[in-house]
Amino acid sequence: MRFEFIDDGDEKLRMSGTHPDDRREKLRRIACHLGEGGDEYEVTEGGPLQQELLSLPPGRDQILLLVGSYAEARVVADTLHNLNVRWHDKVLCLVSDDEEITAEGEAPSAYHSRSLRRGDVEHLKDLEADILVAPLLALERGHNILNEDDEAAIGTVYFLARPHPHPEDLHLAVNAVNDWVVRAVTGGDFATLVQGKPTVEEGAEEFRRLARSYWYQVLARSMAWSRLDDDVREQVTWDMLVLLWQVIGRLVRGGVPARVVFVDAAFAPNRGAVPARPDTPESSLLHSVLAVLDPYFDGGTKTAEEQFIVRALYAPLRSMLTRLLAAVPAHP
Repeated sequence: MRFEFIDDGDEKLRMSGTHPDDRREKLRRIACHLGEGGDEYEVTEGGPLQQELLSLPPGRDQILLLVGSYAEARVVADTLHNLNVRWHDKVLCLVSDDEEITAEGEAPSAYHSRSLRRGDVEHLKDLEADILVAPLLALERGHNILNEDDEAAIGTVYFLARPHPHPEDLHLAVNAVNDWVVRAVTGGDFATLVQGKPTVEEGAEEFRRLARSYWYQVLARSMAWSRLDDDVREQVTWDMLVLLWQVIGRLVRGGVPARVVFVDAAFAPNRGAVPARPDTPESSLLHSVLAVLDPYFDGGTKTAEEQFIVRALYAPLRSMLTRLLAAVPAHP
């Protein structure tokens, strides 16, 4: 697990938080940087992707580039496909299962990179491609991408954009209300409210009114990372760490090691600033992941059952992040 931030003037390039009109251009810049190397460079040279491929073991020498949507995957895949001879026809763009793929669009000389339907991703090893570009949410679970030895075919994953809930995505709001209800029931607030009303029906109506009020509060809050309060940040962090770990899980099938690369400086913005300085859970998703996991490994604030479950699921992730984030960025 490592950072590979890209220079952007005096600081490092950030995808997350970028205005939608500017995201495509930044994605092209990232793709050009990763795939750099002229048409006639030697096999042992080239840009970051070429060097990474050369370092991967046979049978696991494929790379996954993760972005935020199918449209962004197309931008990155097509940029690499047309960048130079090395990547021409060696890049696959993941598309949804209902997208039409024409024979003309799949021709080696076409402007677009080849497409691979989400439901066919398990056949990646048979398609003679070095790079798969995909949205994070399309691969987080349910897909094993294996080689002939039943090991993960992909050796390295690059996160080109930090994941973050979309403003119109109601998933987090639903989780927040569900969490509010569970706390009310287990903490006794629900019983106290119902018992304080003349009838059970009136108690239920009052609880529904409070739930509806909380729902609207959740929908109205800002989802910008720097503006999240502690409770919301913890909820968002749990959602994001599950996504990250499920994708990484695709790369360790068969008990093989995985390489994880964070390209978007938004993963640790203070580290990419000038001068660089330490990040905190308030500034960095990765530091926030450590912060929410730590109580299950240190101290006695969690039950034995909770500690057992979280340690069993996320101990490797915590270990990797601890090593990654331990190094303090150097000051110029």
